[in-house]
Amino acid sequence: MIGPQNFLAHSNYRYLKLAFVVVALAVTAYLVDDPLGGHNGGTTLGYSLGTFCAALMLWLLWYGVRRRSYRATTSLRGWLSAHVYLGATLLILVPLHSGFQFGWNVHTLSYALLCATSISGLLAVIFYGFVPTRITANRPGQKLDGWLEEIADLDAECRLQVVSLPDTFADAVAVAIEKTYIGGGLLRQFARDDRRCGTRRAIALLRDHRVQLGTEDRESVRRLLELLSIKQGLLNRVRRDMRYKAMLEIWMLVHVPLSLATTVAVAIHVLSVFYYW
Repeated sequence: MIGPQNFLAHSNYRYLKLAFVVVALAVTAYLVDDPLGGHNGGTTLGYSLGTFCAALMLWLLWYGVRRRSYRATTSLRGWLSAHVYLGATLLILVPLHSGFQFGWNVHTLSYALLCATSISGLLAVIFYGFVPTRITANRPGQKLDGWLEEIADLDAECRLQVVSLPDTFADAVAVAIEKTYIGGGLLRQFARDDRRCGTRRAIALLRDHRVQLGTEDRESVRRLLELLSIKQGLLNRVRRDMRYKAMLEIWMLVHVPLSLATTVAVAIHVLSVFYYW
């Protein structure tokens, strides 16, 4: 997993420095240029910056293809670093391209979508700043499959432990096994609402009814509660792990459509400019 400290500082912040150079050159050219009628997207500088921004956007979109390619030879970390820093330059380059002329039109819509895409990208940087670390802390050296196997073993032991107990306790164990759900859709994983968890309900039920038992049965219930508590702890870790992963996946469901919408809006912007040229 690529950590933020790796891709943001890639090659001694090479792409951050390149982004500063690109912005500095564009700002300098904007300040030096003095076109007739003032700055706008139709000047030589405006067209030049617009062409550069369009080419840069296409290159940024290629990152999505590049990260899924098994035949790529260049560093994915380097691509991601460039994607973040060079993508951020568009927030400055596009206004320079248009001469800071905005209105209620498709041109401004393109920039608004670009800003939304950049903000979602910033959120991704924040997510990658703490989510991988928390995933590691949540399951140090452990795998999800191992947890699921351990939960299955605990369920089997609970079935054996409840054989000699009254039906009320057998029913509670059945609830713990049959009404405990893991996973589901992204929103359910992200919300991680486990208040209705079968295991949690079974623990509460056992605690309420154990006072009605004799000494020997109370010892069996005590062991049963111990097993269910261990299971509950594992379930909390599994659900936490899924929640962290869902956070990253939900971000992708926002960032990718915004990127595509921005591309379509920019394409319409370019076509409309050449149509009325």
